[in-house]
Amino acid sequence: MSDISNRIDRLIQCVEEFKGFHKSSVPLCAAENVISPFTKIPLSGDFQERYIMGSPYSYSELDNFIGSQYLIQFYSMLSEICRRLFRANYVDARTLSGMNCVTSTLMSLTQIGDKIALLPAEWGGHASMKPVCERLGLQVYDAPYCIHQFDLDYDNLNKMVEQEKVKFILLAPSDIIKPLDVNKLNLQNTTLLYDISQLMGLIAADIIKNPLDISDNIVLLGGTHKTLPGPTSGLILTNNKDIHHALDKNINPVFLRNPQMHQIISLLAALIEFEAYGKEYGAAIVATAKLLGEQLESLGFDLAKTGKEYSYTHQLFIRCSENVMNTININAIAYGVTLNKKVKPLLSGYGIRLGTQEIARYGWDKNAIITVALIMDEIKRTKPDSARISYLKSVLPPKIIQYTFPDELYQLLISVLHKY
Repeated sequence: MSDISNRIDRLIQCVEEFKGFHKSSVPLCAAENVISPFTKIPLSGDFQERYIMGSPYSYSELDNFIGSQYLIQFYSMLSEICRRLFRANYVDARTLSGMNCVTSTLMSLTQIGDKIALLPAEWGGHASMKPVCERLGLQVYDAPYCIHQFDLDYDNLNKMVEQEKVKFILLAPSDIIKPLDVNKLNLQNTTLLYDISQLMGLIAADIIKNPLDISDNIVLLGGTHKTLPGPTSGLILTNNKDIHHALDKNINPVFLRNPQMHQIISLLAALIEFEAYGKEYGAAIVATAKLLGEQLESLGFDLAKTGKEYSYTHQLFIRCSENVMNTININAIAYGVTLNKKVKPLLSGYGIRLGTQEIARYGWDKNAIITVALIMDEIKRTKPDSARISYLKSVLPPKIIQYTFPDELYQLLISVLHKY
């Protein structure tokens, strides 16, 4: 038993180290967020062990696992709330993550040899999209981009799509300070697959225009754990009946045998929470980005701008030399500031990407944002003042999740979960 005890001790140590780091870190990673205790409740239940086949649109109790009738109602609730938040007639939450969402959609809708235009990685597109599309046998075209506008070159993209008879456009922006103006796309003979992982919460909050309002030849898809503070899961939304049927019959049980029900019900809880607090939270995300951009620029950082704005999303781009980028990144690791270094033309060569969705979730005020900017100013130095960084981190507010339900509702739901 001594070996088992040692392994348990090591497990406990690893958990404590993880918790300690995130308790003291300055959370500026644009790809991460925190979920509330209310949203976490389904993750500790007995849902993940249970199977269900099909979706609310194709469910058959007679051809399913016995007991699945008690799971299908969660699917139906999730579809209903997404109709309100995203104005989507067809909703699929069975995929496991953002990437699983993309691959499942591509495998369901495309054929080997189909032509697809992608937002290239150098202009902010997700780096996994091109190799995935090529592995699926698709002919890949780079979508033209206009760096001065931080947006696609729609005239040339539309010409390319028409001339080459491109069947799909896949936009998966990972680095984005300005929403893509997709209403300028000619989608008459082309389907847009728009990965909105980074923007999902801002679209649901009506901070960013909903692309589903402009055309039925659109599929919104992506991960649910960035500006939408939900669990790591996937969500697919469309108003196209034919596209929906192709997805519905293939995702489960063809490409995915066992949807993770605990994740799906956690996502449902997050969406219920977001319906109550999302507009306020979305506004706070963008306002925090603007304020942090102002503070950083006042300290001498070179912030990318779109027009006069630092950002219309949760992200900020700091442009700098390679040496400064590496210095910031090394010091960020040493002092627990979660951010991302970027080497791509989108940031004029080298830079740092910041995200404000998590600090906005904690409701940090102007004084806290000024303190965050001062920490950033310190870690850009070759020899940062450790004592000053420690002091600045110590005066930051506690990480208490805002924009969530009061404790009474949490206690009510958890009491039901543990009743039996």
